Parts: sequence; C-alpha cells; structure tokens
Amino acid sequence: MAAYVQIEIVTPSELFFQGEGESLVCTTTDGEEGFLKGHSWCCKLLGETGKVRIRTKDGELKTARIKGGYVDIKDKFIVFSDEAEWL
Repeated sequence: MAAYVQIEIVTPSELFFQGEGESLVCTTTDGEEGFLKGHSWCCKLLGETGKVRIRTKDGELKTARIKGGYVDIKDKFIVFSDEAEWL
C-alpha cells in the first residue's frame, strides 16, 4: 500500500497545485531527485529551468515546467518556483 504526502507548488502569483501524492521528482541543481513520504528533511535548489513530476494519490502522473526556486521537503513537500505551467 502506497503512502501519501501533501504536495504543493507555489509561485509568486498563485498556489499552482495542492493535493496528496505518492512521489515528487524535481530537476535540482544536482540533477533529477525524487522524494517519497518519510524522506529526510531537506531543502534543495531547483535548476534554472526544469520539470516537476507528481504521482498523485489516484495514480495520475502530472508534469509541470518550472523556472528556478527551491523545494522544501518536510512533513509536506512544497515547491517554491518563480513560474510553473502544466505540460
């Protein structure tokens, strides 16, 4: 049985996404990194341009293009980005 975590994508102008997901994969300055519920707390810089992939609670894979920012991994996962758009 999969474990779910609250995931948010926030831009300066809006709460772009909010929901429960199984996994989050981001393009960081170190390359692609994936996160699951229970991951050690961390904060990672996102690449100047890149993608975020979310496996939602219902199994859907959502992909967004992002621009800069960082991801904060704690009890919930929050992506703070300058821009975001669904692909």
